[in-house]
This record gives sequence, C-alpha cells and structure tokens, in this order.
Amino acid sequence: MKTPCLLLASLLTLTACSAEVDVATEPIDQSIPLTSLLEPVYLEIALDLPEESQGDVTVQSVAADLTVVNPTRALTLALGIRLSLEGRATPGTPVPYTDRNLPAYFARASVVLPTQDFAPGARVPVHTENPVLQQALGKPRIWIIVDNTVRKVGLGGADTLPVNIRLEDIVFSATVTKPFPGVGGGLEVGGL
Repeated sequence: MKTPCLLLASLLTLTACSAEVDVATEPIDQSIPLTSLLEPVYLEIALDLPEESQGDVTVQSVAADLTVVNPTRALTLALGIRLSLEGRATPGTPVPYTDRNLPAYFARASVVLPTQDFAPGARVPVHTENPVLQQALGKPRIWIIVDNTVRKVGLGGADTLPVNIRLEDIVFSATVTKPFPGVGGGLEVGGL
C-alpha cells in the first residue's frame, strides 16, 4: 500500500513541476577594428541565446563574462559595451556605425560595461551581473554594441595597422526556473 501512495505523491508533485536550469551561450570571439582617434566608432554584434533560456522563464541569476584583449604595443584603446534587444546585425555579420549614423534603438540600449581604457598588451577578464542582462533572457537573439577608439599613443613600438581590439570567450550565462505545465497528465484532468 505504501508504494501506490508514494507514486501518487510523486505524480502530484509533477503537476506543478518546474526545474532550475543553468544555460549559457557558446563562447564566441570578436575582433573589433579601431578606425578612429578620440571619436568612438561602434560595432553591433548579434548573439543567439540557447533555447533553454527562451519562453516562460523565471530568472534566478544572470551574468556575462569575456576577456578584453588589447594586442597593440603602443596604443591605449577605449572600449564600452551596451546591450540591445533590437538590432540589424546577424550572427557572424556585425554592423558598424558612428555617432553620425546611430540607429534609433541605440538610445534604448543599456550600458553593461562603461567605456574604459585598456593599456597596450592588456588582457583583462570582465565579469558583470548587471540587472539589464535579465532583459535578454526569454529572447531568441540579443545585440551587443561595442564602442571603441584609440585613446592615446605611447612609446611601446610600432603597431601594424589596422588595429583590432579583441573580445574573447564572450559568454552569457544564467540560472533560470522553467515550468513544465501538463507533466501531471491525467491527474490534472481529474482535478487531483
């Protein structure tokens, strides 16, 4: 008699079942060309999010990790990152623009990493748990907008042009609770 009672209790628990799931994007690398001095240029990059993070999810935690690499010997490079829920770029095909041709949605993008300087040869890990990242979950695609420019020239030696700053191992990760309605099957129909 105990076995059927335990089975019934287990099935009743499943009727309102949800699971905590850890999800993450595949790591991607992106080289960003620096084409200006003192005036920023922007590069919009599209990221597709994992299926597990889409739909009806409750966010427990969300973070972004990446490494900013300044491969130059003499140039201090400035970089900042915004998150947008709309964009024109597609995965693998970034879209560049400047202050003169910013898209309308640029003003609605949220700052994830304020613009800061990266010294020549720097390799800086960046981790953020900025609350604006939560807006991204549940969406199939998001866009990051990277602003960048050459901030100053030092005495480290000659650099080969063009210059690129690199974002390596960009990963968005989250812990979400995702409900699984209907798992209870016939018990839900019977009102148990």
